[in-house]
Amino acid sequence: MIDTVRNSSGLYTIAEAARYAKMPQPTLSCWLYGNKVRPALRGATIPKEEGKFITFMEFVEALAVRSLRANYAVPLQRIREALDEAKKKFGVDYPFANKKHKTFLIGKDLHILLQGNENLVQLCGKEKGQQSFKPCLEQFMNDLTFDEKDVAVAYTAYRYVTPQAQRQVSITLKPTYCFGNPTVEGTGYRAETLWRAALAEGSEQKAAEYYEVDTDSVVAACRYCEEIEMAA
Repeated sequence: MIDTVRNSSGLYTIAEAARYAKMPQPTLSCWLYGNKVRPALRGATIPKEEGKFITFMEFVEALAVRSLRANYAVPLQRIREALDEAKKKFGVDYPFANKKHKTFLIGKDLHILLQGNENLVQLCGKEKGQQSFKPCLEQFMNDLTFDEKDVAVAYTAYRYVTPQAQRQVSITLKPTYCFGNPTVEGTGYRAETLWRAALAEGSEQKAAEYYEVDTDSVVAACRYCEEIEMAA
């Protein structure tokens, strides 16, 4: 099952996903598999017996959960309720990773605006009364690329704007390319490959010459990798 999912949907170890998501590994593991204190946020696609791996869609969902927790302090129980309700009642498996639907926050309760529906649908908690609602995952959604079915197929993890602001170099994770590893746009190389080359060669320019890419691409790779190393 692992090889099938890896080839079609991308696959990450818990350690890799936590590093790319810039979040503690135990936290991510708890969300997917639970612990002695709380149950899993949702069941993982890959059975635990085959190893702790997560798919690209589960990775994207983890990013959304991280955003809800860090930016809005939404309790995990509310998020769990919302995921269960979206799947069981509306058939939406990944409500936080689908462009057709928008997730809103009213108080600490999550609501979803389904495609073709003008009314918000409450996913968890009790009605908080007359409070203004706001989309709570808009910035997160801006980092996703969607296919023709409006399902997330790529995540832009980092954007480097050159000093002259003449161009932008992006670091992107695509489940069907390079096994989902962060790659530098337009080079075909993993960000880590260019970063380690810069360390080995002693400069970003020499690494760029060795791999026959522009220096900005190596700089972007280095800054991204240094950032996730600091966050680890």
